[in-house]
Parts: sequence; C-alpha cells; structure tokens
Amino acid sequence: MSMTTVVWRKRIVYEPRGRALEYAPLAVSLYHGCEHGCTYCYAPSALKMDRANFLKPYVRKDALIRLEKDAAELASIGDTREILMSFTTDPYQPIEEKLRITRAALEILMKYKLHVNILTKNGLLSTRDFDILAGNKDLCRYGTTLTFTDPEDRIKFEPNASPTEHRIAALQMAHKRGISTWSSIEPVFYPEQSLDLIRKTVGFVDEYKIGKLNHMEEYKVSEKEMTVFVLEVKRILDDAGKRYIFKKDLYPYLQKAGIHTYKPKGVT
Repeated sequence: MSMTTVVWRKRIVYEPRGRALEYAPLAVSLYHGCEHGCTYCYAPSALKMDRANFLKPYVRKDALIRLEKDAAELASIGDTREILMSFTTDPYQPIEEKLRITRAALEILMKYKLHVNILTKNGLLSTRDFDILAGNKDLCRYGTTLTFTDPEDRIKFEPNASPTEHRIAALQMAHKRGISTWSSIEPVFYPEQSLDLIRKTVGFVDEYKIGKLNHMEEYKVSEKEMTVFVLEVKRILDDAGKRYIFKKDLYPYLQKAGIHTYKPKGVT
C-alpha cells in the first residue's frame, strides 16, 4: 500500500489577530526586526525579542520563495484580500535600499494580481518603487505613519525613521502618480500635532486610520482631550469627504460625545 507524505509548510502571508486585524485582513513581514528604533514599538515584545536585537534586522529565511508559493496559492483560490506590508517591521527600512527585498516581493505579488498595501516610515526610499505601484493602481495602496510635527519629538520617539516632511512628500508624490494613499495616525501622543498632520495632508491623502497610544502611561492623553480630538478628526474628514477608520479603542470617546456610528459620510 502506497502512502502520500504531506509536507507542512509555514506560510509567510498570515491573518493578523487582535488590534492588527482592524487594519488589514492579511499581512506579510519579509524582514525580522527593524532599524527605526521607535520607542513605542510593540513588535519586540510581540515577537519575544530583545529590543537591542530587534534593531539588527535580517531577511526572513526563504522569504521570497515562501512568498511566491503563498501568492500562487492565494491566486489559485481567487483570494482578493489585501496584504499589508508590514506590521512587525518596515518594508523600507535602510537595509532595503541595498537588498531590494520589498521591490522583489511587489513584483511577485503583482505577477499574481494580488492586492497589496504598503505602510512605512521611510518616505523617500519607498518612492523608488512607485513605478510598480503606479503601474498597478487597481491593486496597490501606499501609506505612511504620521505621528509628530515637532522634529524634536520625532527624533525622541522615532530616532532612525525618516523625517515627517519626507513622509509627507512621499504621499504627495504617490498622489500625483495616481496611487491610492492613506495615513496611519497612530499612536496619538499629542492630539494637536496629529490634527495638524491631518490638516496638512488632507488634500492628497485618501484615507486615514486613527489609533491611540496603548502603553507608555506617562504619555497617555486624557479622556477629555481624546474626546475633543476624535470629534475634530471626524469633523475635518467628514467635511473633506475622506474615508477614515477609528480603531475600536477610540469608540468610547466617540460614544461619550454622543456619536454611535463610526462610518464616515457616504460610506455604506
């Protein structure tokens, strides 16, 4: 009697859980670790990594080979869910300039006509791949995290990430090339800075996703300030006709203000 051996393979494209699932149905991290050194980053603890080692990133084993296999499988079953790059690392951290792993991954995903969503804090390096995104506008979206307008705060909390103005410039460039854009306004340290970032970018960002700071107690925003903040965000983005998502952690502040629906105008 013959027997068939089933070889188990760990996928590199995965379904996020918890708060991450609010942002994307699928995700992929091609790098392990990140050089940006953001002090509020949850990834080292989530991955059970020492923070010092997390700052020494490397490419995950057989990352592109595994991605190709996953992409083929997803395409074969017609899975159109969007794949986010990335939650636990940055697809455009400095080593990407030389290794070009993210660019190769985009080429694979586009070959299989899969939907992809970029999230980065390295604005200008990411513009290198706008030719791929612009050539596949129906499949690609581009986003950056915007946290601080004050350069000193950005350096303090995001020491090795790109300056905020570079990230904003990348969003403008993407918009001009017809690429769908979005911004992650998370975590909110200083509500006025976050509001200023929305006001500065609302003309060329298509969607916003807003989330609060969930640790670092010394920097948490008061209930009153956060309630005022979410109401002002809603007003600005409703007036501009933009799409937006408040993460569930922010619902209590909207409820406190008497708002019990979280969909923007015109969204069903």
